[in-house]
Formats: sequence, C-alpha cells, structure tokens
Amino acid sequence: MIRLVSFKEATKPVSPAATDYNQGELFHKAMQLYQSRKFPQAGKVFLTLSKLFTEASPQSKASSSAMRANYFKMCARRAEENSAQVKNFLGNALECLKQALENEPYWAEYLESGGKIEIFLHQTFGCEVSFDGKCWSTTCYKVSRALGLPGISPGMTERLECSICGKDPMLCEHVPGEIYDKRLALNVAKDIKCDHVSIVDEPMQRETYVLPEPLTAEKLKQILPKRLAEDIVARRKPLTCKDLLDAIQKNGLHGVSWAR
Repeated sequence: MIRLVSFKEATKPVSPAATDYNQGELFHKAMQLYQSRKFPQAGKVFLTLSKLFTEASPQSKASSSAMRANYFKMCARRAEENSAQVKNFLGNALECLKQALENEPYWAEYLESGGKIEIFLHQTFGCEVSFDGKCWSTTCYKVSRALGLPGISPGMTERLECSICGKDPMLCEHVPGEIYDKRLALNVAKDIKCDHVSIVDEPMQRETYVLPEPLTAEKLKQILPKRLAEDIVARRKPLTCKDLLDAIQKNGLHGVSWAR
C-alpha cells in the first residue's frame, strides 16, 4: 500500500551532490531561510546557487538541476496547496530532479524526493487522461484496479547488475536498498528478454494491469456528471483519473468496457 505524502514532504529541499566552500555557505543560507518559512527569499537563493555549478562533472550538473528543483518547490510553498499553481511548480521541480538523475542516476536523495512529488501530485490532482482527438485513454493502474481488471506479470530473462559497482549482485558486497556514499544500491536489470505474459490477480509490479477500453464522448456523458462531461468534451477541462475513480464508485462500473 502506498502511503500518503504531505505537502511539506513533497516540497522539502534536497542537498547538492557536491559543493565547494562558497556553494556550501549559500546552500546553508537558503536552508536557514526555508526553515524560517521565508520561502520567496529561499527560492531566490536556491536559483542563484543553481547558476554557480558550472563544472562539467556529473555531480556539478546534477547539483545545478537539484537547486532549480528547490527553487520551484519554494514557489509551490507560496501558493495554495491544492491549486493549479502548485501542480505546475511541482511538475517543474520533478522535471529538474529527473534532469539531475540523468547525471547521477542512483543519487538516493533525488530518487526519494522525486518519488514523493509523484505520489503527492497523483493523490492531490490525479493523473490526466490522454486524448487522441476522438477518445480518452487511461493508463492509471488505480482505475484498472477499481474496475476489477486483472494484473499482468511478465516472464523474462535478464542479467542483474549492481548500481554501485556494476558487478553481479551475487558477487558484490552491496545490499539492495542500502545507501553507499549517498547512492542507492539497486539490482539493475540488463539485457531483458520477455518470453511470456501471465494474467494474475496481484501483479508483482503494482502498476501493471490490463487497461480498460478508451472512452468516447458519448460514454463520458453516460458515466460522468452532466456539467463535468460537457466541460471535458468541450476541452474546457482535462479528464483525470480522479474523475474516473469517482464515476466507477458512484455508478458501480466494472470490466474492460466500463459496464454497470
């Protein structure tokens, strides 16, 4: 079961991957402002700090992106928790953390912070359902699970590699889930070859479920409140998984075809 993430947890600043003396002093100043709840001032310092990481090293590039993420987090703290502004600011913070992880893929603090932002955004705003010009298609596992759809468990062969040392995890000393020099030890799958897929009640990967069929405008009008359906069909409002979860509960919908 996924635990809920508070707004405070989702907007907590992360540390640079590496600093020199001046960068460290400026980060300390930003954190003091944050702890004093002076979020606008803290955001400005984080943004200034992000521009001081000019070296070409992976840690310097990751630190610059991480400080930009902190800037957007401070912007979010200035807005109402459930507002569209918060959604946009935290979405930007998440993108910055993903950029940081491109340079330091297993940096534990950035992985944890990004995961908390994703959970907060999903629990607060829901994920948007894609629209191809004719139909709306959801890939949200919560919707599939609410409809009573089965999970999917792929069978595969793979080669595992330790994220810390690159060796076979059976032959190295690093324990998956533990942190070594601020990096998270993981068993990284390489050379994956899928040979079959099984239909199961509870998949090992919690997000792998059979997807329901796409929804037409006519179907939306049948399962959603009238005003909401009109706004979504007219593209005045996006359809979210939260809208669909409410419709499933209120109408007793089930199965791939959203039957009543």
